[in-house]
Amino acid sequence: MTIFIPFKKIGQKYKRFFYHVCLLGLGWVVLFEGITRSTHLALNQSDSLPQKAFLILKGKDLKRGQYVSFKNAWFKAPLIKEVIGVAGDKIIHDEKGQIWIARKVGNPLSHSKDGKPLHSIPSGVIPLGYVFVYAPHPRSFDSRYLEVGLVPLDPTSDPGRDQILGQAVPLF
Repeated sequence: MTIFIPFKKIGQKYKRFFYHVCLLGLGWVVLFEGITRSTHLALNQSDSLPQKAFLILKGKDLKRGQYVSFKNAWFKAPLIKEVIGVAGDKIIHDEKGQIWIARKVGNPLSHSKDGKPLHSIPSGVIPLGYVFVYAPHPRSFDSRYLEVGLVPLDPTSDPGRDQILGQAVPLF
């Protein structure tokens, strides 16, 4: 059996309380919606970085040493890497085939784990509007390979290429 109490029979005190609870709830919904539009949680399921959980902050400017989350067309899943090269930095291949950008990045592999051929990024200067991303794991899929390449900071500048999701802040 359901008991229905008409709203007009509830005292003014309870009406105000109900109104404030609804207003507070609506405020939390609006706040939560605003936060989830500008942030989200990402989990690193690979061994390329030691951190396993990241908070992704959308719309943040990226600097060298920060982590970035981006979508890659070749890999089909969001990746998280460290920004180690910015506009004006030189990409250099030494006589041993190692790549350098202000520090040794490492030797690129010739094939992925599933046997697909990988192609090394050529030497050159990183242009304005792009970053070189990297992770220290030897099998990390990063800017050492043309399949990732330099990641554009503005997705409209190079349609069909990688799309930055935001700055990735390590949690643990």
